[in-house]
Amino acid sequence: MPLTLEKCGNLGGDVEMVAVVKEMALRHPDNAYILIGRNSGENPQDVGLPENVHNPWSRDYPYAGGPWKSQLDAAIAADGDIKGQTLTPTRQLRLAKIFDDITFRTFGSLDAMVMWVGQHGTSNTPIPKVSDPSELTKPQDWCAWYSGFMLRGINHWRDADPYNREEICLNADARNRHKMRDMKWPLRHPILAQYRDVKPLKHCRYGDKTPISVNDWDHWAVDIGQNTWQSNVHDTYARLEINGLRPGTPFGDLISYNNDFHARADFGMFINEARAIGIRPELQRKNILTQWVLPLQRHFLHGTWSKESGFSDRITPAPWSEYYPKLHSVRCTFTTPSSGSGWATAKPWEAFAAGTVCFFHPEYDTQNNILRDAPEALQFWLRVRSPDELRVRIDLLRENPEKWYELITMQRAHFDKALEELTYMKMIEERIYGDA
Repeated sequence: MPLTLEKCGNLGGDVEMVAVVKEMALRHPDNAYILIGRNSGENPQDVGLPENVHNPWSRDYPYAGGPWKSQLDAAIAADGDIKGQTLTPTRQLRLAKIFDDITFRTFGSLDAMVMWVGQHGTSNTPIPKVSDPSELTKPQDWCAWYSGFMLRGINHWRDADPYNREEICLNADARNRHKMRDMKWPLRHPILAQYRDVKPLKHCRYGDKTPISVNDWDHWAVDIGQNTWQSNVHDTYARLEINGLRPGTPFGDLISYNNDFHARADFGMFINEARAIGIRPELQRKNILTQWVLPLQRHFLHGTWSKESGFSDRITPAPWSEYYPKLHSVRCTFTTPSSGSGWATAKPWEAFAAGTVCFFHPEYDTQNNILRDAPEALQFWLRVRSPDELRVRIDLLRENPEKWYELITMQRAHFDKALEELTYMKMIEERIYGDA
């Protein structure tokens, strides 16, 4: 996890974790917040985080035996057979013991846990195979280094009171659905996300003989045999996509509103390449770009594309510092589904904040989460049904400054309301503090 904007990738999203930590720490200055997940290692206060945020991965960390990175490096060097080696299950289990010796004390001391859902494997530490419990799985090496210790730490924390202790999960990318079988206990609460969904998940029980009827677990999961439970993981829409746009966050501080109609060109767009495998042709980013965007007169077109796409020589990334000046240079932009998905993203909100009309592809935000509580006129105008309708509306706004002003004013009011309500943060606080 990068702790500074400079270390964030130009694909977006990296800044969100820091934004939530900072918001929580500022809202609750009497609580201490510890960055458990592996990160870029800065001292929190050196990168603008409040005094009550602590980073065990920082070289300056004075607690629990010292900096975790130094402890980890020393223990791996002492083992002599892990670093630089392909991690067999035996080596992975030794690495797991090293991580656990360093981190479990801190995990066990936590009062609550907020976890971002990122990439992970179906197993991240060797556990018995479903097909043959006498054999262990072989997770990919990166899982052993980055996600395995987190899941073991969560299991360790929850074992003390598994029904009442439960991590609060945030998921900004619906592709990162829960699939980790090494998460021992089911979730009774939904994941705070950008799309509503339900998916099954298997849970390795690690030899635990707790009956599924204890503490009403049979309401949340079923015992499917071979020391495995299965549950349903629920995602709920929490308007999480706005979290990186708050004032005082690394990206939010770059936001400025501009309503200068005459200084702007018609249209510009940021669009990154996205996964195409398994996606219907009409929803693949390359085809949307070709059919919807390239026929338009464009003031700018930026994004990250591979050489294989055929667009890398024509579409190049723009640095974060140019993002809002570019948006201010055009009256209109366009947002499209990512990887064939229908979930909400930050892109429309960024345009709303900047004063740039943002049109929606018909398959973007298919649950209408972003505009559900917006004025009906805004919903009608922003969601276009075809490339021709997109072109016609861009042309119409060129000739109608009053309509453009009306739309950007409604957009900005909708953005301001979302920041005031801060739905995802209130849902986190309800889980941690209840009515307190």
